[in-house]
Amino acid sequence: MIRAYRNDADLRVVESEDWAHAQWLNVVKPTQDEIQRLIDVYGFPQDFLEDALDSEESSRIEYDDDSGYSLIISDFPITKSGQYKLKSFTTLPLGIIIGKDIIVTVCAKSFHYFDHLVQKPINLKYKSQFALKAMYDMAAQYNRSLRLLNKERRQVEYNLQQRVTNQRLFLLSEIEKSLVYFLGSLKTNSSTIRHLFRLPAIKRFDDDEELLEDLKNEHQQAVETTELYLRIVESMSNSYASLLSNQLNTTMKTLTIFTVLLTLPTLVFSFFGMNVPLPIDTESGLSWLIIIVLSAVLVVVLFVFLWRNDKL
Repeated sequence: MIRAYRNDADLRVVESEDWAHAQWLNVVKPTQDEIQRLIDVYGFPQDFLEDALDSEESSRIEYDDDSGYSLIISDFPITKSGQYKLKSFTTLPLGIIIGKDIIVTVCAKSFHYFDHLVQKPINLKYKSQFALKAMYDMAAQYNRSLRLLNKERRQVEYNLQQRVTNQRLFLLSEIEKSLVYFLGSLKTNSSTIRHLFRLPAIKRFDDDEELLEDLKNEHQQAVETTELYLRIVESMSNSYASLLSNQLNTTMKTLTIFTVLLTLPTLVFSFFGMNVPLPIDTESGLSWLIIIVLSAVLVVVLFVFLWRNDKL
C-alpha cells in the first residue's frame, strides 16, 4: 500500500492522489509491482526498499552517490501475539528514504506513528525535521512500551510470590525477551542518531537543535530504563532459579532419607527370611513381633542420628 502526501498552503499535510506532486510517500507492505513502480518513478536503489522491508535489518544510515538518495533505518517497537494473554514486544525496522524533492517511509507492517503528522502542520521541505520527529516518536513509543512491560512485570512478580508455576515463569521470560529486543535495537539506533546529519541529503537548520536534543534525551531515557528493567528481570529470574533448585534439592534429600529409613526394615526381614537356621525363628510364637520391634528400633535410632546431625 502506498499513500502520497503533500503540504497545502497552510503547511497542513494532506493526502494526494498524484505521485508527481507528492512530497511524502508512506509505503506499507508494498507488492512487487509497487516496488518496481517506485524505482521507475523516483530512481532510488532497489536495495534501499529491500533493506527497509527486511525484518532482520539493523538500524543504520546509508548514502547512494549515484542516485543522491539517503537511507535511514531505525527500529521501533511493535506488539506481537503472546501466550497467556501477555502483551509482548519485538522490534521492526522503519526505512526513511530522503531525496532532493521526496521523502519515502517504508515498513513491512502497518503502524500508527505517522497518524499525528497528517493532523499537525509540518513543512515537508525540511526533511531533517521530518526525520527527527519520526525518530522522536519511535523513542517515545519505546518509553510507552516500557511502562506497559513494567506493569506486566509487577503483576507477574506478585503472582509468583503467591505461587511459582511454569506459566508464570514463562511470562517472566517473555518480558525479559522483549527487553532484550528493545536494548539491542536502542543501541543500534543510538549510532544512527549520532550520525544522522552526516547524510548529504539532510541539511541541519537552527530549529533542528531543540528537536535533536529532545530526541537524544527521549532516546537516552529509553536506553537507561530498558537497562534498569532488564537487570530487575534478570535478578528475578536468577532468584527463582535458585529457589527452584533449592526446592528440588530439599525434595531429593527428603526422598533419600525416606528411602534409607525404609531400607532398614527390608534388610532385617531379609535376614530372617533366609532359608538358614536363625535365633528365635521357631522357639517363640512372638518371633514376628520381635522382628518388627527390632526393625522399628533401628529406624528410630537412625532417625534420631540424622536429626541430631542436621540431616533432616
